[in-house]
Amino acid sequence: MTTHHATSHSSSFALPQTGYIRRFRLADALGVHVATVDRWVKAKTMPQPVKLGEKITAFDAVEINNWLAKRREVI
Repeated sequence: MTTHHATSHSSSFALPQTGYIRRFRLADALGVHVATVDRWVKAKTMPQPVKLGEKITAFDAVEINNWLAKRREVI
């Protein structure tokens, strides 16, 4: 039986400080499944993504980094 924890996940993707982050890259960087990101978005517990095109949705890197910084303060 294998157990996966976000803290043990090693991502090869570092979050950019500016620009946009695609949802699958954000999930990878956070060590969670894309469905978890979708759940957080739906629950409005994280910044909402921006529609960049008909089939392209991404997150503002500045908003994500600020959100992560606030979460670190709480923990």
